[in-house]
Amino acid sequence: MSKAKALQEKAEMFERRAESATDPISRRHYKEMAAHYRSLAVEHLDVKRNEPAH
Repeated sequence: MSKAKALQEKAEMFERRAESATDPISRRHYKEMAAHYRSLAVEHLDVKRNEPAH
């Protein structure tokens, strides 16, 4: 599994946790974590795209 795919799956996991959270603080925390992992996944894809071919 690629690093970007693993990061995207973590983002989805946190998004699911946000949807099932009962209190607003937890919901906001999980949504922030999901956004963070989505951002990391995009950055990782950008780095991979810019690497020279071997």
